[in-house]
Amino acid sequence: MDKKIPSLNDLSISIHLINKKYKIKEFIEEYRSRVSEINETLRQGLVTVDGLSNPVQKVMQISQELTDVELDQTVQVVESLSSKYDYASYLEECEQIRRIFLTEREEYFAVKATKSQAKIVDEVTTLFELSGSSELMFSKWLDIVLQKLSPKTLEIEYEDLDGKRKKLTARHRLFSVADEFVEAPLIDRYHGINAYDAFLLHSFFDVKQNKWVYIPVRLIMSIKAEDDEEISSIEDEKEK
Repeated sequence: MDKKIPSLNDLSISIHLINKKYKIKEFIEEYRSRVSEINETLRQGLVTVDGLSNPVQKVMQISQELTDVELDQTVQVVESLSSKYDYASYLEECEQIRRIFLTEREEYFAVKATKSQAKIVDEVTTLFELSGSSELMFSKWLDIVLQKLSPKTLEIEYEDLDGKRKKLTARHRLFSVADEFVEAPLIDRYHGINAYDAFLLHSFFDVKQNKWVYIPVRLIMSIKAEDDEEISSIEDEKEK
């Protein structure tokens, strides 16, 4: 597979086409039907991806509610259906298209900062990578940096969902609560239809637009402090 992926939206389109190729909708429907006989909570938890949680995190959370017997039965169902739908090839194509997308953006500040340090066996994306944990930590780190810099700002250049390069002047913003008004950061969301195109959308307060703006944090290209000093890595800021 050798292709350019212009934007995160295009990545999702590619994932959708791969899903269609391997009949993943049918796979999921059959999977839900069979696991509902094992554990109803598992079936209900996998009905939809609502954008509020990473799909891998959701599966991991639900699996913790299963007994050892139920977990073994679930694994047996997965193994049976994986063979029927050639699920291994499906995962390989999804992983490859995601890797192409990130490789094209490997010089982005956030891609470097959130890159898993774990050894990748046969270039298969690690669970840590897909869980979105690194993106969550990175977004929280940025919030802390903004709080320390306040009232100074950070200029954040990033690639938006449509592939356009944009800039945002971010400043730490306190929650504001009044009798008829509440202002707070937007709730974190995940863009995507499965784990391979799931990217965290975290909000920052843009002083120029005077509002909270969602940014796909993994696609932050550069960060520059108000004094025009570019932050080259997380370690730079830790040492200050």
